Amino acid sequence: MPGISEALRFARITVMVALAAALSGCASLTALYFHPQEVWIQTPDRFDVDYEDVWLKADDGIELHAWLLKPDLAEKPAVEKDKVILFLHGNAENISTHSRSVFWLVDEGYTVLALDYRGFGASQGRAILPDILMDAKAAAEWLRANYPDQALVVIGQSMGAALAVNFVADYGDSYEVSQLVIEAPFAGFRSVAREMLQRSIVGTIVSPLVYLVPSEWDPIDQAPEISVPVMQLHSRMDDVVPISEGEALFQALPATQRCFVASQGPHIASFRFNTFRQHVSDFLLSGGCPSERDTASDLHLKSNQ
Repeated sequence: MPGISEALRFARITVMVALAAALSGCASLTALYFHPQEVWIQTPDRFDVDYEDVWLKADDGIELHAWLLKPDLAEKPAVEKDKVILFLHGNAENISTHSRSVFWLVDEGYTVLALDYRGFGASQGRAILPDILMDAKAAAEWLRANYPDQALVVIGQSMGAALAVNFVADYGDSYEVSQLVIEAPFAGFRSVAREMLQRSIVGTIVSPLVYLVPSEWDPIDQAPEISVPVMQLHSRMDDVVPISEGEALFQALPATQRCFVASQGPHIASFRFNTFRQHVSDFLLSGGCPSERDTASDLHLKSNQ
């Protein structure tokens, strides 16, 4: 959910969803939580990132598009990692604006499949739950078929983090997911909507309507089913998804294999900082959590290329 105005937009969406739910109660109203854009703003080659178009097909026949972001092994053959990454972006725009968040992983030697859900970018269809989870499944199938000897890591941001939690809880074992990294997730559709609405007088008045919003895919309910190591990042400064939402979700994860990093910057901006990139990089290599001393270290901002 990039952009300063996202909190207000999310609140308006919630009112629309709740009012529509009062009339129909249909789970397809989750489509109002997604704001796809078909036009690409830029392509990875603008940032000297090698890529290729990948076409996928979901179980229901919807054709999906993704970018395979590839490390430059001609120049640095020794950097190739033994893991591939499935990247699930936020609820707005498309991979052309979100993929910059993970270009640094390509520089480190990881191959990344950046997926556009149905309705986003060049992907067909309409983004709704639970259909959109079939899209993550199709992407994981493609990675397992094309990189059978490499471990699969899932990284999700914001709405993509919510989808990642659902996907890994349901299909993590089937696709041999080895690790999960989530940034700025929310615990539940209703809880984050209520928090947004209560920031204004009008929103507080209509906030009881959030109980009509579907909650079958709340990450907090799926989190206990995750059986792989998880690193979660959430900024103290996040004005879109409050850190309290992330903390609630974190407490629902299995206690033996979870790491929480309180980051900095605006919504889904943790990867702009060298410190937090390093925490994720170390986690991907070792599966271990950063020490308390490391998480309190000085921060150095680095642009997303």
